[in-house]
Parts: sequence; structure tokens; C-alpha cells
Amino acid sequence: MEPLLIESDQPPVLTLTLNEPARANPLSGPMADALTDALQRAAADPAVRAVVLTGAGRHFSAGADLAALEKIASGGDPEENLADSRRLERLFATLLDLPLPSIAAVHGAAIAGGCGLATACDFVVAERSARFAYTEVLIGFVPALVSTFLTRRVPGHVARRMLLDPERLDGERAVELGLADELVEDGRALERAREWAVSIARKASPSAIAETKRLLNGVTGLGWREALAHAAEVNARQRTAPDCRRGVRTFLETKRTPEWDET
Repeated sequence: MEPLLIESDQPPVLTLTLNEPARANPLSGPMADALTDALQRAAADPAVRAVVLTGAGRHFSAGADLAALEKIASGGDPEENLADSRRLERLFATLLDLPLPSIAAVHGAAIAGGCGLATACDFVVAERSARFAYTEVLIGFVPALVSTFLTRRVPGHVARRMLLDPERLDGERAVELGLADELVEDGRALERAREWAVSIARKASPSAIAETKRLLNGVTGLGWREALAHAAEVNARQRTAPDCRRGVRTFLETKRTPEWDET
């Protein structure tokens, strides 16, 4: 069985489905590699304008492959251990750096690294009965990778409680705290995520989306003066981009914005 299903039959949206439902779609080595490769190819494909992530079966993802983690830990090979951690680092970095909008459609459990996978997306659609939690400390592990970007989504004090005193949050509570963006009834997350992805592709310039995501990543952690200087450079660069010229000209001539999914 392939660890990842790739559906491109609904352009311009690419749907990536974690496909190991019998084990609740763990972020195994093969799964992480397949996701990273698919995201990189999506970023390079001009026909893809947005990516939706979901899970096969009852759950989004239950997180790390604990059986593989135990095997690596008991093997005592530090190089293999670090290489496995770097594999997940590459996955999260690729998703965070993706120049396309990414939307997680979460049903069932999104636990630990699975919750991190959703958090790394730009938007999260949560079903009412979905369960979000960072449970790493409960088994003696550390939420190391996810801690670096959780505060992009929720305030620091909320992130601290999620990581240090884990509790399972249903879809409604996840939206209240900012961990998810939209709440839908059970069975509707994927449908809504695809609708949202198509809407963004239709109304927003692809180059402007990519540049805005780079800007948001680039100013994180900068002081306000450095952030403004960086933003001024981005501002000037995008003014000369073909999408910007088209958008401005279209609005001046018609008082409307372009339909960006039209060629």
C-alpha cells in the first residue's frame, strides 16, 4: 500500500491523503518522505494552486510512528536517530515554506506530530468530533519540532499549556483557541477544505500568495525596524511582477479584480 494518495483530478487543487488508516496514519519515514516529495513537486507545478492535506480512514494522523521510534531508540545508533529526526524537519520545513496555500482537513485524531502537521498548514478545517492534542510529554517525549511553529498559530501562553499540560481538544475548542480556523459538521472537512482552496485560487494572485508567505516567514523574529526594511524590499519587488501589473490594470479598467484561475 502506498503511504500517500495523490489526487490531482480537481485542478487547481492537489489533495494529499495520508494512507495508512490501520495505524491511524503515523508520520513514518516512508510517509514523511512521500509527503515531502509530493509537496516539493506541487511547489514546482504551475497547474497546482493549493494543497489540501487529509487522512484516510477514521483519523487525520496519530503522530509519530512509535514502533519505529522505539526501534531506533533501542538500537543506539546516534546517526540513524538524528537522520530520522532530520527527515521530519525536512517535512515540516517544506510545508511551512510551501509557496502555495495549504489547508488541513482534520477528522478524527490529530495527535502529537499529526497535530503538528495540521498546525504547519496555513489553514485548518476541523470537524466537530475531531481531537487535537500535543501528547508528547505524556510518553516521555518532547514536542521539539512542533514547538518552533506552534506560536505562529496560538499565543505563547496557550502553546505553553498545550505542550506542558496536554488535553484533547474537540473541533469547537480548537477553533476557539486558534488551533483551527473553521468548524464543520462531521464528514464535511475535506469538502470544505477543497471549496476554500478553490476560492483562494480563484481570487488571489499565485505570485502574490507565494511572496506574501515568504514575507510572513521572513519577518518572523525580526525587530520592527528590520521587518519594515525587509517588507519595503518585498513591496518594491512585487510591484514589477506580471501578476501585479495585470491586477492593477484590470482594476483600473474594470473596477474589478481578476479571476486568477483563468489563463
